[in-house]
Amino acid sequence: MNLRAAPRAAYRRAPWVFSLGAGLAAWEAVGILRPGLPIPPPSAVLVALVELVREGYLAEHAGRTALHLVAGLALALAAGLGVGVLMGRSRRAEYFLDLYLNLFLAAPMAALVPIMILVFGLRPSGIVATVFLFTFFGVAVNTYTGVRDANPRLVEMARSFGAGEGMLLRRVILPGALPLILGGVRQAVGRAFNGVILGEMLISTVGMGGLLMQFGGQFRIDLVLALLVVVVGTSALAVGAVERLERRVHLWLGGAD
Repeated sequence: MNLRAAPRAAYRRAPWVFSLGAGLAAWEAVGILRPGLPIPPPSAVLVALVELVREGYLAEHAGRTALHLVAGLALALAAGLGVGVLMGRSRRAEYFLDLYLNLFLAAPMAALVPIMILVFGLRPSGIVATVFLFTFFGVAVNTYTGVRDANPRLVEMARSFGAGEGMLLRRVILPGALPLILGGVRQAVGRAFNGVILGEMLISTVGMGGLLMQFGGQFRIDLVLALLVVVVGTSALAVGAVERLERRVHLWLGGAD
């Protein structure tokens, strides 16, 4: 009985595992039945991934990509939080900056990469700026929305007890805006991976993006897919970590209420 119930329990906890397994099995079957297809099966991608690890490609290039990503994301989070709080607490800042945030949030960021090349040249700073460009606006808008929509009753109550602007932000506004802020952070983490790979492919051809360009030019589709597995898998793990933090924050806020 327990043996029958185990697969159902596993499916309820992680249905994506079964979906991914079915998709990989179908992909492998097609690759075996049609060996002439240009897209290699998962077994060939796994062999290519082992080759990348054994030859030291990942150890050499993944660290550089991580450095670009962390630098650009950290700058975007700090600036986005600051601008979002400023807009949420200042009408003048809101009127002045809201138009630009909405314009850039809707703009195709990939089309702005050539501008990064003109400004920063073919240097790593251009890649960091590209990551910043991909992530800043979402964080700023989410923070601004969360701060603006703070519970007015709690704000008035805190003011009645003599809370200044600093204490009001720390004790009332930012805790209430935290779920929206973390939502912006989650989106920024996913977009940061897009920005760093695009920047490395188009600006300086270094890191994981440079490897994708190199292997793509050699038509080594198996190596390209193996690199994508690493990049997408790392991105999914990072986004999942922020999602777990979001759930804990929601539980904490629910308990506080």
